[in-house]
Amino acid sequence: MTETTILDFKLSNSFNEYRIHMNTPEQQTIFKEIGVQTIYMGVCKDDPQRATVIFQGPENVLYDIFINPNSKPIVEASGHIYDGTVITRWHD
Repeated sequence: MTETTILDFKLSNSFNEYRIHMNTPEQQTIFKEIGVQTIYMGVCKDDPQRATVIFQGPENVLYDIFINPNSKPIVEASGHIYDGTVITRWHD
């Protein structure tokens, strides 16, 4: 089953730096290997340190990554502040 995962989070760097990191060939290869696509990436109009990203992929793949505390350093390498991330999941 396909799952759409929406992440709402704070940034420790600029949105542009975050987007550059997420679009590197290395990061895109990881997403491809786990079967995940980035559908949308945006910065909050009223708060440039807040971002939302929408991913689609196999059920639980991204959720399992984000709830695993061992993923925190990998997630935060992009500028994504791990603590306080709001995750919503949607199924079609």
